[in-house]
Amino acid sequence: MFNDEKFVTVSGVVLSRNLSGENSLSLTLFLKKFGLVRVTTRKSSGDSEPFIWGNFYLQKKHKGRGYSIKEVEVIDDMFTLRTGREKILTALEWSDLITKYLIFEQPDDDLLTNLYWNMKLLTVSNVPVKAVDWRFRWNWLKLWGLAPDVVKYHIAMKFNDEEIFLLAQLDILDTKGVINLFSKPLDKNIRENIFKVASKLTMKFLDEK
Repeated sequence: MFNDEKFVTVSGVVLSRNLSGENSLSLTLFLKKFGLVRVTTRKSSGDSEPFIWGNFYLQKKHKGRGYSIKEVEVIDDMFTLRTGREKILTALEWSDLITKYLIFEQPDDDLLTNLYWNMKLLTVSNVPVKAVDWRFRWNWLKLWGLAPDVVKYHIAMKFNDEEIFLLAQLDILDTKGVINLFSKPLDKNIRENIFKVASKLTMKFLDEK
């Protein structure tokens, strides 16, 4: 990891943190160019909270393998994401999925970018959380070459025309486009649980990877 450099500066996000002994924490970071990495820190502070995005200044441990956090420059604290139970539970689920399916120390900068922009969408009040959840997962499938044709697949899964059109839009729109999409009421023929159902269907593709 990091070619055993003594000091490393790299951008990324805190996915999770756990106690590691009496005076330290173990953090799982998702980092640009390095993927998933576990590091330690001796202080419990705001800059070690899950979903903090920033530049991480890491120092190689004097004994043993691994790195500890020397300092964090917070770029985006995702504070608004923490204001709703459904939002934070969704982000936690994404973190668990990434930790489950991505091999440690295997870079995936495209997935990291996908995570960031969909976390940003979670902070937008008028965008349904379940819609963002599906968008994150579907984009992930596309990045890994696992996604079928969005229209043909959801026709086969018995989604109606209005639902398929909506999912197809979510598939191609950028974050601003998604925000605009939900600035007006959805078609009355779109089922309330459409995004929850669609999100569950994505998991079979990851499970079969």
